[in-house]
Amino acid sequence: MTLALGAMLAATAQAEPTVRPSSRDAARQWLESSFPSLFPAGAGQDGMAGPYAYRFYASVGNAFAFSEGRFLVASQSQTAGQIVDLTAALCQLNAALCENTSVPPPGTGTGAASDCFNPALLQQGTTYRWDWQSADGAVQFSTEGRINPPASFAGQSGLIETERTVLVSKAGATTFNARVWEYDTLESTPQGPVLLRYGSTARVEAPVAGMRTTMVLSPANRVRDFALALNESYTINEVRQTTMELPGLPTQTSTTRESQTITYRGQESVTVPAGTYMACKFEWTNGTRVSAGWTAKGAGLPLVITGDDGAGNPVTLYIKSSSHINGHPI
Repeated sequence: MTLALGAMLAATAQAEPTVRPSSRDAARQWLESSFPSLFPAGAGQDGMAGPYAYRFYASVGNAFAFSEGRFLVASQSQTAGQIVDLTAALCQLNAALCENTSVPPPGTGTGAASDCFNPALLQQGTTYRWDWQSADGAVQFSTEGRINPPASFAGQSGLIETERTVLVSKAGATTFNARVWEYDTLESTPQGPVLLRYGSTARVEAPVAGMRTTMVLSPANRVRDFALALNESYTINEVRQTTMELPGLPTQTSTTRESQTITYRGQESVTVPAGTYMACKFEWTNGTRVSAGWTAKGAGLPLVITGDDGAGNPVTLYIKSSSHINGHPI
């Protein structure tokens, strides 16, 4: 195929596309084989610039990038150096490279939040592994955990203790690596269960090796409320007391106050690399920041998470098929 970049520009839909490249590497290989004069194989230099994972071809002055599921191109000769979103064109030219990402707008769903609670995920002895990645594959997030016997924390006994590892990488480099212990209780109500968190302890290996932090929440936070009605909200006025220990340095203690509102938006059909699910959508609002999470109906799987990458850049993570519960693939 020898289509010019101008033809790709002409093929781009004006509306925001509801597709994304499913594999960044596959898209790169196809572009270099299909458009060798624009993206000559072996001549590109990879890099990161803010939210963009790019490949620049200095010999021809062209570059393409992936950012949050979007495919972007810049060319001195054909886009006047401007960054142009060609996601729709890429997916029109080779549909095999893309997958659908359409998600209904907030509030269009129906169904009870309690439908998306799975008590097995809090039972002693349960093990799990959740693997997520951003649409372009630049951000990888994995957590592997187990539910331990009841434990004590911050003067409270009989708490559900979840022990898990957390590993986050960006562009192949580890940005966060820790072992975390979280302490919860589960309250039953006629409308559904409510998960309360008393705090957590983390032993961090990256970015600061040997750091240990203990966070006590007062009062205990309603981290997930499966008793909410459609579009119902509640506000957490959180007080966090954090103790930080670093080898060779004095222990530091700080208190942080923060308010955030959590809203249940109903059930929606969500497609992720692991499949298509009916899911409950929860939104978190903290000042001007709004993030969201989709939890699978019945299975309780955390399917999609929106937030930032730790550096203030927005990111959406999708669960991968490598995830499992008690050794069984999801």
